[in-house]
Amino acid sequence: MAETTYHDLEHCLSKGEGQSTSKAPSVYLLYGEEVLYKKAFEKLLNTLLGERPRDIHCEKLEGFNENVPLALERINTYSLLSSCKIVALTDARLFYSRQNIDRIWDRTARAFQADEMKKAARYFMDLLSVQNLTLEDLGGASPEDLLRPLGGGKETDWIHALLDYCRQYGLKVPASVDPQQELQKAIEQGFPTEHYLIITTPLVDKRRTLYKTIREKGLVVDCSVPLGDRKADRMAQETLLNEAVAEGLEPYGKRMEPAAQRALYDMTGFDLRTLATSLEKLVHFTGERTVIGVDDVRRSLHRTRKDPLYALTEAVSSRQLSQSLFFLQSLLTSGDFEHPLPLLAAIANQMRRLLVAKDFAESPYGRVWQSGCSYPQFQSQVMPAIKAFDEALQKKLTAWNETLAAQPAKPKKGKGAKKKVAVQSDLLMAGKGRSPYPVYKTLQKAEQFSRGELLGSIRMLGDADRRLKRSGSSGRIVLEHVILSICQPEATDSNVV
Repeated sequence: MAETTYHDLEHCLSKGEGQSTSKAPSVYLLYGEEVLYKKAFEKLLNTLLGERPRDIHCEKLEGFNENVPLALERINTYSLLSSCKIVALTDARLFYSRQNIDRIWDRTARAFQADEMKKAARYFMDLLSVQNLTLEDLGGASPEDLLRPLGGGKETDWIHALLDYCRQYGLKVPASVDPQQELQKAIEQGFPTEHYLIITTPLVDKRRTLYKTIREKGLVVDCSVPLGDRKADRMAQETLLNEAVAEGLEPYGKRMEPAAQRALYDMTGFDLRTLATSLEKLVHFTGERTVIGVDDVRRSLHRTRKDPLYALTEAVSSRQLSQSLFFLQSLLTSGDFEHPLPLLAAIANQMRRLLVAKDFAESPYGRVWQSGCSYPQFQSQVMPAIKAFDEALQKKLTAWNETLAAQPAKPKKGKGAKKKVAVQSDLLMAGKGRSPYPVYKTLQKAEQFSRGELLGSIRMLGDADRRLKRSGSSGRIVLEHVILSICQPEATDSNVV
């Protein structure tokens, strides 16, 4: 039938594609962000049922694999009271596989950290099922040692508490059966008139035949949200956050100042569930007042947002001292890093890129680059020069690699001769698939540093790396010293040439 998005669903239903008629799709798949697909589910029920009571016409089943036969049995059974019948498989695991195991791990950890133990345990049981493990397999003293290589990440100390919860409530790992063929066959055969199957799930695998069958026979609603840092991704996230704020405050007759909204987003990040909870706190905190200000946000809420690693490197490379120290503190306390070395390595990689950008700007290729250069001018004039600079650098690296080889291979003649393989390097400014805009910003940031400062920073970062590996120095203190030295020009050794 069709595939649509969360924002277009209402328009899609208003055209009649989801109306309660014999022509309506008999199966619906809603996937993506949990808060959004639950809202989409409500819209769909309103369209299909209208004023009819939901408790009579709609039956919800948890989306365990073993519930699929029961769902099919119920949807194929005629109702004595009405012809319209809806069966919903909520939070289904139909598309869980080893390909999306990292995402399931992430959802498990997030649910545990939010103290949603029931949900975390449910995800955890699914993880074990996908990995063909049982609770008995994790009966040893260090179950995290078994799970970490399977995609559990570095921070797995919480597994002990989650295991205790699962054992306390006698939870069982779902059988690793594949209900997809049975469901797919039933969808292809069709359901009785005005009988509908609705499947909600956080994850889908679009390569699966089941997904393609549902898209062909029914309606697929994409409720996912891009979580990247591209401008388009950030705009999509901000649009949804603005809508969530407006919907959350409307029943109370309140509104929020733009600055307060920005402060709220900074505290919660893109987390619609946390945002909803925070709005409730703000409503009660402000009492009779109808306008929520920045001070209300700062006084009533705690920052729960997890900052990305690039936030730190961006602040350091822009020489923003207070922001750099803020993001350092946020990352060190987030629990995502067992050791400060990854943070140091990220800063080092960023400074190396700035040094390469400085090399380009001071080379004959860089004559086309001028301070204050506009982005269109950069694209048309500077990028070709950068690509030429990269090609020259790649040739040098390839030549050095051949020179350093202990026994360079003799080139073969004729058809069997092998072509030279160019050495790949992360130092190339315009690497394959890299967007021009980050390169443009890197050149702008490099202008804030002298060549001596960049070389001094590289040397200092090497010293910091040795201190962290060879001594018991505090990682926080070492990193703070690095940041202070880079962000304050007088603190960096500018005499290195």
